[in-house]
Amino acid sequence: MSTNIVEAGASHLPASGTHEFEENGSFVRPRLLRVSEVERECASTSSLRCVLEWVRVFLARPNPQLGRKGTVCPFVPTALTLDTIWMAEVPEADPSFERIATIISEYRDVYLSMEPTSGAEAKNKAFLVVFPALVARGADGAQVVDKVQANLKKYFVETGLMLGEFHAANESPGLHNPEFRPLRSPIPMLAIRHMVESDLPFLTRESYPPKERSSFLRSYLFRLGGSLSPVRFNEALDGFVTAEISTLVMRASAGEMTALNSIIHTVGAL
Repeated sequence: MSTNIVEAGASHLPASGTHEFEENGSFVRPRLLRVSEVERECASTSSLRCVLEWVRVFLARPNPQLGRKGTVCPFVPTALTLDTIWMAEVPEADPSFERIATIISEYRDVYLSMEPTSGAEAKNKAFLVVFPALVARGADGAQVVDKVQANLKKYFVETGLMLGEFHAANESPGLHNPEFRPLRSPIPMLAIRHMVESDLPFLTRESYPPKERSSFLRSYLFRLGGSLSPVRFNEALDGFVTAEISTLVMRASAGEMTALNSIIHTVGAL
């Protein structure tokens, strides 16, 4: 994923970063609506109202399969009360990976500039960008959302943000119950929010290459280090050191293989 896609729309952002349509050729960036505006302006059968109902009934409530007490997402009830959840629907009939990546990258910059940018309320601010056209594409549509999230996550984490992928086929397990699927939603979407202390397990997965884990944990410690509990801080620091060592070992091994291949090539030429 090249950074030119990530930064594609930064120079075209409106000054306020909220409630704006943006024309760039034939493309119009979807308008961001607060939850209160979705209720007031969107039909009950609309995609945004469907997702909002899912947020209230699933994310904002306890679930017997969750494996812990409390709601599925601890921040959602407060965010609903504060009206700091913003939603946008991408109406394009067949959005490509490149188009979705550009849209989400622009929303990253909008998110960073939109109030509240600090304090307790900022932790409860979230963007939900919905792609209803991807429902008809089934597994292929879900894979597009997963691919965008996987390619852009590092650009979000480095700015202290998290990018989450949601769709009906999401197999990511819950932290407290591996049989629970907390990231399944009725309509494919990508969610943007601030990084918090409890995000550490999402940054240390073994599926990430050591270099990527190192980058994630460096940002985590830099952004949250002063506010982390001693347990989380030490866990993150240990993970960072381990990832750094693994990266160095891999580089050394690659260097040895390069040297070995060079010797073999030289001998073969004799």
